[in-house]
Amino acid sequence: MPQSSPNPPDHRGELVEFIEAARAKGATDPFISQLLKDYGWPQREIEQAFFQVYERLTGMVIPAPRSGVGASARDAFLYLFSFLTLAVWTQALGQLAFIFINALVPDALNQGYSNPSWDVSFCLSRLIVAYPVYILLMRQINQDLNHYREKHHSGVRKWLTYFTILIVALIAIAALIAFLTSFLQGELRARFVLKVLVVLLIDGGVLWYYSAWLRRSPPPMRLQSR
Repeated sequence: MPQSSPNPPDHRGELVEFIEAARAKGATDPFISQLLKDYGWPQREIEQAFFQVYERLTGMVIPAPRSGVGASARDAFLYLFSFLTLAVWTQALGQLAFIFINALVPDALNQGYSNPSWDVSFCLSRLIVAYPVYILLMRQINQDLNHYREKHHSGVRKWLTYFTILIVALIAIAALIAFLTSFLQGELRARFVLKVLVVLLIDGGVLWYYSAWLRRSPPPMRLQSR
């Protein structure tokens, strides 16, 4: 049975010695890494132990990456920009669905004074502009994650993504509360139910994608055994 997560400062030396002993017996680095991960060691601690192993093998300190604070600022920019464009195109998509629902199920008591033609054009404009920008930003972010596996553990990535998930979850909860309130008061109407379903469908898709995206494992370490 996996033990509780060890204390890294106290046991890092033991972990390094274990890796060196396992490699000396012919175990490959990917096998050792997966073994330690299954046993309960955090992925980041395993990587740091391998860093020390290879520093001992080479007699050199692993060079520090040239990117530092600037890289974090760049990551924050990419994530914030992608989430803003996500908000723009999902809101436009939802509003477009609302417009078609209003046309499909008209309400004689609530016609309003909006111009459907202008509203549709504005929604399509936001979709045409924001969605491709979002795709390009996510493509760049995913490329960075594939090339720099340490970015999977970035605080910028986790904090901003979880904050976005929180907002989306709150919107979905608000839609459910509105639905249940109308249901309990016996005032459910077809157009209202359809709009709630649209909100839940869009929010559910976003929640599903980013929850799976956060759980995505880093690419395997390309390390060779001795």
